[in-house]
Amino acid sequence: MVPILVRGSSVRSFLALIAGVIILSGCGGGSTYSYDEGSLAQRFLPTDRSVAYPPDSLGALTITKSDGTYQFELESDYEALHRKWSSTYQGLGTRGSQRGSSYATLWSLELSLASLQPEFGITALSEERAEKRLQRRRGQFKNTIQIDVIWFEREGESNLAAPGNRVELQIGEDTYQPAKENSGPLRETFLSDQGRAAIYRRNSFYFPRIVDGADILEGAQGMELRINPTSGRSRVRFAWSWETGAQADVRLRGQRPPRFSDGRGADSEGPFLSDTEQPTPLLQSVPSAFHD
Repeated sequence: MVPILVRGSSVRSFLALIAGVIILSGCGGGSTYSYDEGSLAQRFLPTDRSVAYPPDSLGALTITKSDGTYQFELESDYEALHRKWSSTYQGLGTRGSQRGSSYATLWSLELSLASLQPEFGITALSEERAEKRLQRRRGQFKNTIQIDVIWFEREGESNLAAPGNRVELQIGEDTYQPAKENSGPLRETFLSDQGRAAIYRRNSFYFPRIVDGADILEGAQGMELRINPTSGRSRVRFAWSWETGAQADVRLRGQRPPRFSDGRGADSEGPFLSDTEQPTPLLQSVPSAFHD
């Protein structure tokens, strides 16, 4: 075995890396934070994903602080959280509605924060470093609406961010264009329900959340992502809706304990940005959530 030498300040980083590997790998091959895009493609996903609370809520994630570190508790697991905020597409062309493996995921606050664990092993970081990660991610979420579309080649050209394709986000009566688009490389997965390998691509679309000084999600009860490709394929839509106000508050209080707990009360935002702080602007996209 070749020895690994770790010197000086690298020791803490090395130990954090090892801890993160252990957390992600888990025992017996499973992990709370494992997520396979091919597996999610085989699940039943609605064309209009309805959630019991708005994307700004932490309904399936509880964050606690103990002994100088932050701990994340998911209602189920990371893949289930992806599924909660994912919908399949509905065809809008002359061929009518059709079902396929392709789907889109809206990066809600709870999904954005939970992704810090598989990305950085945040529960193994010191309190100060973890708070910086949480604050930065929260700031990015306040600035940007991110939607990832996992599109399979068998259902048409997978590069949805190609020039000429028209991508729009509709919220109420208003329509918005993405400020940034990104298409990842082609990847292969095995769809066991179909008994075959499949090629897909992740397309990420980033929409400004603050328009003319106003939060476009304030008071919203849903949104639609519409894609009109130039390849001759039918237009498609992905949709999300959620409960707001008192209905959502009642559901959240009834299903889970306080979302953040560190002795400061159930309504504390913890290390997140206050209303007077400036959010961190979105930089460059990465395959999981926001860039850090």
